[in-house]
Amino acid sequence: MSREKSSGSKSDEPEKKTPAGTKKHRSSEASAAAAALAATEKQRRQKRAAGVADSDERNPNPVWFKPLMFGFLIVGFLWIIVFYLTSGALPIAELGSWNILVGFGIAFIGFIMTTNWR
Repeated sequence: MSREKSSGSKSDEPEKKTPAGTKKHRSSEASAAAAALAATEKQRRQKRAAGVADSDERNPNPVWFKPLMFGFLIVGFLWIIVFYLTSGALPIAELGSWNILVGFGIAFIGFIMTTNWR
């Protein structure tokens, strides 16, 4: 006849001691690893549902992206400022008031680039 143990652990699994001195079974280590793996997978699913790809996190923008983005923003606003300060004589006199639209268009390109900045 077999003898039942009240603790519920198998006799062939050795018990390990944690740094605090409490007993820890091998099965609890396996369940902790499984829980960590499940949590990681849950985070990936949440990111996918939110539209964030794994490649977005690992691939930052190229080095030239920020200077070009800020360059478009600054050039666009300088275009408008120069137009107002010269009373329409510069940057391109033939465009007249369309210079404002050109300046905002250049700045808008820089603004659109900020949405892809990682």
